[in-house]
Order: sequence, then structure tokens, then C-alpha cells
Amino acid sequence: MIEGLLGIVDKMRIEVYPSIEYKETEAIKTIFVQVNPESYTLNHEVEFCEGQAIGSSSQELQFNRIGSEEVSFDFVFDSSGVIPPAKIKDGKVESLPLSETLIDVLEPAIANPFEQAATIEEELEEFKELLSGFNGDTHQTRYLRLLWGKFQLECRLTSLSVEYKVFGKDGRPIRANAICKFKGTQSYGEMQAEQNRQSPDVTHKKTVNQNDKITLLAEQTYALNSYYVDVAKANKLLSFRELKTGQNLRFPPIK
Repeated sequence: MIEGLLGIVDKMRIEVYPSIEYKETEAIKTIFVQVNPESYTLNHEVEFCEGQAIGSSSQELQFNRIGSEEVSFDFVFDSSGVIPPAKIKDGKVESLPLSETLIDVLEPAIANPFEQAATIEEELEEFKELLSGFNGDTHQTRYLRLLWGKFQLECRLTSLSVEYKVFGKDGRPIRANAICKFKGTQSYGEMQAEQNRQSPDVTHKKTVNQNDKITLLAEQTYALNSYYVDVAKANKLLSFRELKTGQNLRFPPIK
């Protein structure tokens, strides 16, 4: 209620992880973007193998696979003082403290108009390093989780290009757009679950929709609703009846 009255909005966040397990205790950083994107493009691709019989005039498309989701966002970087800065926190952080958010809302109104704006070069470099930093031990770049409203995607950065917009007196940039493209990623176990949603031998992940019940979700996953107790224990649920819309549940393998 207070946030709404003060015009405070939930910022899109990017969680940074070292591995595809996405263990929340191992989260490296959480990035709260400076400005929520105005729009984003989500791409789904279905791949086919093309075959054409000799003497025929048309091709037959044979299903090959469903490609990973791809999404692109434009992120604003601005050091003029007009827009509250982006926030980068250690570990997994779901929301910023209200006191810190209030300071960001009020700060632009009391900013010194004669103060020279700082450059955004360091912020862009840190952003780039967090999203695409290379781990010499695993020989992999970062694993990311994008979160904005009900949108959630576990992915990796595939490209980043920067468009510089405004410059200071010294020619250094104070405003830019970072155009980022991401591609969804899955562990081998999750891919198995996608290929066989009824398989009880792999871990499944489901997002709770309105009016969903844990007994029905368990029945859809295991073909038996009697495993709902195991699901509740795996997700540390205190009550079977208080599922929240948008909540992510893990359905473990049946032993």
C-alpha cells in the first residue's frame, strides 16, 4: 500500500549463479535494474528436418525438437542523477528494503543540478562481468535467472551490445542502452522431465496457477495423488492449502 502511494514499483532483477543447479544458497549477486524495460521480445522456435521424395513437388517436415526460449531486453544505464541508480546485492535478494527505496525516490528531487555527472563506464563493465564472467574452474560463463512480475527464465547471456546516448563535457558516456539477448538453459534431468512429464524418476518443476491444489499437481506428475505429502516435505510447506499463485514447486523423483 505504502509503495503504491509513493509511486514505488517492483524492479526487474537478475540473479547470478555459478552453476546450472541454481542453488539459492550459492547465488553470487542479485541485480536490480535501474529502469524496468519498456518491452521485451520472447522467441519460441520449433525445428524440423526437411525431406523431399524423388519426383515430388513439395517437402515433408519432420519434427526435430523444440528449441530453448530466447528473450531480449534493453537495459538503461544513466548517471545523470535524474534516475535512481541500479542496485547490486550479494546473494539472492527478493526485494530492496523500503527505506533504501524511499531514498532512491527522493534523491533525484534534491540532486545538485550543477554537479558534474559521473560516467557509466564502471557500471557497464561490472554488469557485463556479472552476466558473462568466465569461471576458470568449470570453464563456463554465468547462469542467470531473470525475474519480473510473473516472468521467470533460467538462462545464459548470448550477446550484449551497448548503444551510447548522452555524453559529458569530457566526452565520456553518462547514458546508454545495453541490448542483451538470453537463451533458456536446462539441466539434463529437466530436459528428461520435459520429454516425459509423467516420468516419476526425474525432478519436475511446476509454477502454481490460481486454484491449483497440491493433490492434483501430484497426480498430474506421478499419476497418483498420494505423493502430495512427499512434495510438501520437499518444498518445506507448512500447509497443504496455502499455495501461492506464481509459487515454484519442486516434485522430486519417487524412490
